Amino acid sequence: MFEDVEIINMIRAEKTIDEMSKEINVSLDDIYRRIMNIKNSGYTLNKIIYDNGDIRYCLRKSPEDSVCSVKLKLMDRFKFSAMVISDLHFGNVLDCVDYLKTIYNYCRKYSIHIIINGGDLIDGDFSKGEQNISDSTKQLEYVIENHPTSENILNLVCLGNHDYSLFKYGIDIKRALENARYDLIPMGYGLGILYLENDQIFIRHSISELSFEPINKKLILEGHRHKMAFTSEGNGFLVNIPTLSNLVLGKHDYPGAIRMDLFFNNNGYIESGHFEQFLVSDKLRTVNESIFKFDLDRTLLSEDMVRPKVRCKQINGQIDKFNKKWGR
Repeated sequence: MFEDVEIINMIRAEKTIDEMSKEINVSLDDIYRRIMNIKNSGYTLNKIIYDNGDIRYCLRKSPEDSVCSVKLKLMDRFKFSAMVISDLHFGNVLDCVDYLKTIYNYCRKYSIHIIINGGDLIDGDFSKGEQNISDSTKQLEYVIENHPTSENILNLVCLGNHDYSLFKYGIDIKRALENARYDLIPMGYGLGILYLENDQIFIRHSISELSFEPINKKLILEGHRHKMAFTSEGNGFLVNIPTLSNLVLGKHDYPGAIRMDLFFNNNGYIESGHFEQFLVSDKLRTVNESIFKFDLDRTLLSEDMVRPKVRCKQINGQIDKFNKKWGR
C-alpha cells in the first residue's frame, strides 16, 4: 500500500491543503496529487471545504454516505458570498472561455472564493448547434486543461444532462474531475446539496433519464434553461441561472452570471439574500439587483429523500454501473 507518511501526518494534524503547500514548499497541485495517491491506495478521505477557497481532508474508517452533498465552512457565520454560473457547454462553437476568465477576474477583485456551477460543463454527445470539439472525451480534456484556475477559488459543480451523456461511452465525468483538479469539485448528476451553517441550498439541472423528487420551501439554484429568472412560490425560492456562453435560447436572453450574498440569523439559518445579475462579456455589467427575505423550511433534507432516480434500465450498458455507484 502506498504510504505518504508526511501528508498523512499533516492530514491527521488537520492541516489544510494551503497550509501543507506552504509548510513543505510545493504547489497545491502537487499536494492534491499526493492526496489522491493516498486515496487511491485505499485510504478513505472526507473533504471539508472553506468559503475562503481552502480544503481540509479527514481520515475516516468508512466513507460518508454522500454522492452529491458538500459541507462548506463559513469564515463569517453570518454571510456567504458566491458567484453563480451555469451551462458553459465547452465543445460548442458558442462556448466562450473568456467569459469564465471575466468571472475569475471579478472573484479575485472582490475576494469571492466560491463559484457554484449549475451544470453542463461540456456539450457532450448532442448539441443545439455546431460543435468545434465533437469528441466528448476531448471536450472533457479541454475543460481539465483550459478551465481557469486560481489558488483560492473553488468551483462546486452540479453535473447536467450534457455531462451525463458521457455515460454512454463509459466515462464518469464526476470521477474524472475528482482525479484531475482539486478546484473543480463535482457534486451529483442533476443535483447538488450545499450545507451552510445549519441550513442547506440545492443546485439542480434537469436530466431526462432521471426522475426528480420535489423539493419544496427551499432555496434552489437551477441550470439548464439558459435564462435568468427568480420565482417565489410559497415559502420556497427558485433562481434560474443564465448560460455563461453565447448559446442563448431566447432573443431577450444573454450570457450572464449572478453574484449571490446570503445572510444568516443567529441560529445559522438563511434569512435573506442579495442577488446581483450580470451581463457578461469582457467585463461584468449589472442589469439588476434584488434583495429577498426568505421564510424557508428549516428541516434538513437528506440525499436519500431528494436525489434523482434512474428512469430507464439501460443506456448502452452503462446504467448498471451508474446504479451501482449511486447504491441503487
